[in-house]
Amino acid sequence: MRYYVLYLFCFLVFTGLMFANPVFANHRVALVIGNSSYAGKAALPTVEQDAKTITKLLKERNFQVTTAVNHTRDEQLRAINVFIKSTPINGTALIYFGGHSMTARGSRGVAQSLLLTTEGNRQAIVLSEVIELIATGSAAKNTIILVDTGKGVPPGFDERRGPKGLNTLDKIPDDLWLGFGMAPNTWSEKPGLIAKKLAESTASKLEPWLNAAIRWKLSTCEPEAISKPASLAITLPTNLVHGRNAGDEWVSPDGTVFCWCPESRTGPGFWIGKYEVPQSKHPVRLDRGAVGKHRNDPTNFLKQSDLVEQMQAMTDSERKAGRLPRDWEYVLPSPEQWEYAARAGSEGDRYFARAADLPEHANFADRTLFETGDDLYEYADPKWNDGYAELAPVGGFAPNPWGLHDVFGNVWEQTSNGELRGGSWVSPPEYLKVTVKKTTQPKSRPYPADFVGYRVVIQEVK
Repeated sequence: MRYYVLYLFCFLVFTGLMFANPVFANHRVALVIGNSSYAGKAALPTVEQDAKTITKLLKERNFQVTTAVNHTRDEQLRAINVFIKSTPINGTALIYFGGHSMTARGSRGVAQSLLLTTEGNRQAIVLSEVIELIATGSAAKNTIILVDTGKGVPPGFDERRGPKGLNTLDKIPDDLWLGFGMAPNTWSEKPGLIAKKLAESTASKLEPWLNAAIRWKLSTCEPEAISKPASLAITLPTNLVHGRNAGDEWVSPDGTVFCWCPESRTGPGFWIGKYEVPQSKHPVRLDRGAVGKHRNDPTNFLKQSDLVEQMQAMTDSERKAGRLPRDWEYVLPSPEQWEYAARAGSEGDRYFARAADLPEHANFADRTLFETGDDLYEYADPKWNDGYAELAPVGGFAPNPWGLHDVFGNVWEQTSNGELRGGSWVSPPEYLKVTVKKTTQPKSRPYPADFVGYRVVIQEVK
C-alpha cells in the first residue's frame, strides 16, 4: 500500500507538471551562404567545404536547409529575401555567411558592415539591410545570424574607407542573435572558425552549441529561447499530403504552419492554420485602420470579401507554382470546420475544463485592458489577467490538444459564411466559447475592425 501511494503521488506530480507547463516547439530553417571563389590571392577555397559542414550539422539538429554557394550578389539577395519571407511562424531561422567581410564608409560617412560576394566589395550585401528585412518581414520567433569571415585583407579593402574587420552594432531588433567568428575591427585568423568550432562541439542544445563557436555576440533573444524543442513537419513544404494523426503539422512554402484535423462523421479531413494569420504573412497591403505593434500580431481590419478573393488568388498562384495539388484549395473555414478544429475532440464550451485556466489560453478583456483607463472598456473584468491590454503576437498562449493557438481571444476569426468565432481581445470571458458566434445582418457587408482577423484552411475541393 505504501508503494502504491508513493507511485500515485509521483504520477500526480508528473502529470500535474506536464499539463501545467506545456512544451512549446518550433520549426527550424536555415540559409547557408558560402563564398569561396574570390579572384586571385583573395580566394577562400575551404569556405565551400565549410558550407557543406554547416549544412550537415544543421540538418542533424532538425533544420530545413537551403544553400547559396558562390552565387552572384543578386542571386544571394534573392535567396535572402525568399528565405526571410518564408520563415515558419514562430519558428527558429538561421543565416550562416562564410566569406570575406569588411567595414566601409558610405557617401555620408556612415560605417557599414559588408558581406562580400565573389564579385567584390562593390557587389556586397549590407548586413544592416539584412537585419532590417528580418525586423520587418520575418515571422520567426528567433533569428540567428552567423558571420564566419575569412582570413586577411578582403579584395578591394582600403583603410581610408573604413576600419578593419566589422564594426560594432549599437542596436539590433528583438529576437535576434548575431554571432561573429572574430572580435570587432579585427580580421579572423583563418576562414571557417565558426564551422570548425561547431563541428567540434557535442552540445545537444542550440545555445551552448552556438556559444562555443563565436567570439563576439549580440543578442536580444530571451534566455533558452533558441533551444526550444524542434517541431517536425510530416513532409517537405513542396509536398502537400493528408495528415495521419490529429495535430500533425505541415509548413507551406510561405512559412504558414498548418495542423491536421482528421475526417469526421460529417466531412473529410483538412489542414487549418496553427495560428491566426499574422501581419508578417499577409500578402497584401493592410488597411489603414489595422493595428498591431509586433510583426506577428494577427492581421486585422480586413473585409471578408477581400479575404475570399485573396484565398482564390493564393490557390491559383500555388497551383501554378506546383506547390498545391489541383484538388486542394485555400479557403476560410466554414463555421463547422472552425468549431471542429477548436474543440479538438473535446466536448463542452471549451477544450479545457477549468475556467480559471482561461488566461493561459486566451487574450481577452481583462485587468490589463481595464487598467488602460479607456471608458470604452470599463466592462473588462479586473479579476482576470492574461498580460495583454490589446493584441498579442500569435502563439503566445497555450494551444488546444490539436496544436491550434488562440482559438479563443485575440481576434474574432472570420468564417466562410460571415460568422465570427472565438472572441477577441475586447471580449468578456462568456464570449470565449466554441458555440458563441458574432453575426452581421444578412443584407450588410461584414465590417472590418481591429478585433477581427482570420485563420486559413486547406481542404480538398468539394
